[in-house]
Amino acid sequence: QKELKTWIDMGCISRKPRDQARNIIDVRWVLKWKLDAETKDANDSAKEAVKRWVIRARLCLRGFKDLDAKGLESYAGTASRFTQRILVSEAVIRKWDLCTTDISKAFLQGVTYEELAEATGEPLREVNFVLPYYCYEFLKKNPGWEDFDPKTEVIHCVKPGTGCNDAPRCFSMKLSKVTKDLCKMRSCTTDGEICVLHENVNGKLVLKAIMAKHVDDLKLAGERACIISIMKQIETVFGQLKIDWNNFTNCGARHTQDVNTKAVKLDQEEYIKGIKICESSEITKSGSENKAGPELHAQYWSVLGAIAYAVLTRPDIAVFVSALQRFSHAPCIIHCKRLNAVVRWAQRNPKAICYNPLDQSSRPVGSYVDTHLRLISDAAFKREETSGHSMRGACFVRCLGRTDKDMQETRPGHLLEFVSRSQRRVTRATFTSELQGGCDTVDKGFLLLHTLDEMQTGRISAAEALQRREHGGWSVPPVLYLDALSVFASITATFVKTPADNGVLVHCLYLRELLDNDVLHGVAWVDTRDMTADGLTKGAVARDALHELMNGVVTLQHPCKFFRAKHLLKSDGRREPSQTAVS
Repeated sequence: QKELKTWIDMGCISRKPRDQARNIIDVRWVLKWKLDAETKDANDSAKEAVKRWVIRARLCLRGFKDLDAKGLESYAGTASRFTQRILVSEAVIRKWDLCTTDISKAFLQGVTYEELAEATGEPLREVNFVLPYYCYEFLKKNPGWEDFDPKTEVIHCVKPGTGCNDAPRCFSMKLSKVTKDLCKMRSCTTDGEICVLHENVNGKLVLKAIMAKHVDDLKLAGERACIISIMKQIETVFGQLKIDWNNFTNCGARHTQDVNTKAVKLDQEEYIKGIKICESSEITKSGSENKAGPELHAQYWSVLGAIAYAVLTRPDIAVFVSALQRFSHAPCIIHCKRLNAVVRWAQRNPKAICYNPLDQSSRPVGSYVDTHLRLISDAAFKREETSGHSMRGACFVRCLGRTDKDMQETRPGHLLEFVSRSQRRVTRATFTSELQGGCDTVDKGFLLLHTLDEMQTGRISAAEALQRREHGGWSVPPVLYLDALSVFASITATFVKTPADNGVLVHCLYLRELLDNDVLHGVAWVDTRDMTADGLTKGAVARDALHELMNGVVTLQHPCKFFRAKHLLKSDGRREPSQTAVS
């Protein structure tokens, strides 16, 4: 009764003669227990929302029976992993509070089909549905539906409801309109689901708030008064919100923020504890090289998918998950045993990604500190008898300071993104793997740099982003870190020579051109023992450096080499030598 009333009150449905209707589909009721939190005023941050267990009845249309389902545009974007982490990083640096909220009945609050057709130029959609016969008794209790006759009428969708393929898209369009027109927030160029609010103070843009959208789940950071103002604007359209401050779970990751220091910890400890391992008599009785049976194969898929989701906050197990995913189509018993070992290890060794204040100064709330972005790249090449696998790993870390000295020493940092996957191109040697891995790391780093720029200087157009991509001018200078001395020597030589693998000459020239044009501030060679990305490409290595990075520190305990183009050193007013070794 409550669900049907909600559909009517939100203007989602109307009555239509059956003989004039096309595209009639049926529905299903989904019943589940849900820990429901009461809505509360955005200003009321001190009092926690009361939560209680309820049975939620959700009316879902069987969208797969929609006659127009195959040709529908149904994309609804969500904030990417690295923009979610950038939001947390900015909150810690600027001493802001974090909060999250979710919009109730989101898929019933999108734009109408008429508004969708007007905005996109697409043909007007028609969707109708029928209820199970026993439901009409409850439907008729609502005003305007007392004489509804299911024999001659159908229920017509004014806007898409839960289960329709285009419901997420319509809600996303409505939310984007609200954040742009009412909240005055602008979406970033690199990720349309991260929105920023700037204020002009004495002719200079100052960042006031950031919002990350994951369909109907919103995560915000900013000045508290500004956040409350944004929430109020959203509430005028979508109704009262359920708001959690400082400690909450968003997009699968638990956020724990210290209310005094504003430090944040991201973890999935409770989720990982609940993952069940593969259990079957095949594991103990069959040989390690035997193929898993259908039942064990299904368990392998399920457990592998569960632990793969945990990689969101556990980069230290990413390389193992990546290796096990190569056998998901036909796992052997040994792969099931290894998967169980990874799950058990993750459960016995809980870890989190920590975002601590980068400096200890008593800065005012909202102020900014200088940082640089470390693009830490590593690769692993292994030649096997029947196949050769080359892994590439990368860490993208925002560290304190922006001088050359800051870039060559141990510094506190925020892990914004990490990569552990196979090389995109075929490689035949370690040199090629390291070089191509470095190029891929730089390319990925440009996305982070664009986003960080928009946090500081406001939204930039695609043309402006391309200009910085070719000629530099980032607000956060990037530095590439490698542990392959041969690659470092090749791209920093006075005259770049053709390497033994002739096909990668252009890759060497590409990195050198970025250095000469100041797109890359510099490149550094670090000792393998200080290579934090080593744990993202190899299983049989220590993960101490990676765990220190997860705790918020990038450690360089051994001498490193740093290169910056000579003509740029002169323009910086620094001494001329291009390479320095710093202990």
